[in-house]
Amino acid sequence: MRRVAKDYPSLKKREPFPFVLEELTSLRPTIKHMFGMTSIYFDDKLLCSLRDSLKQPGSNGVWLYTTKEHIDSLAREFPGLSKRQLWRSRSNNKAWIILASRLENFEEYALKACELILRRDQRIGRISRAVETGASNWVGGGRRIQNRQQ
Repeated sequence: MRRVAKDYPSLKKREPFPFVLEELTSLRPTIKHMFGMTSIYFDDKLLCSLRDSLKQPGSNGVWLYTTKEHIDSLAREFPGLSKRQLWRSRSNNKAWIILASRLENFEEYALKACELILRRDQRIGRISRAVETGASNWVGGGRRIQNRQQ
């Protein structure tokens, strides 16, 4: 007999790095779960994703989405990041920075990323592919974080 997480509440997947979601609550972002990540959107922009996998921990952390135009200046906000944490697409203008959870100053970097997002830093985020292709009503949807200060 196969067991599923709903039968065992303690096995249900928890949100990765809840302090990041808490910091961004005032934006009331949309949260979508896909590809083993928790992705955070504001309006039509994909801002970042949170990843915390036990099976493949090497890529765990906060993934900040940006463009090739902004990746170098954005990376300077996080001194000490290695070049291996800066990714550029070969086929388009997309880029991202991985703030790895294994870094000594991960929480500091994650909170700095939240601060930049809350200030609406234009270097963070990119229009999601669903919006670019006109397929924004895709199955799966998302949920908004409710502002707990109401």
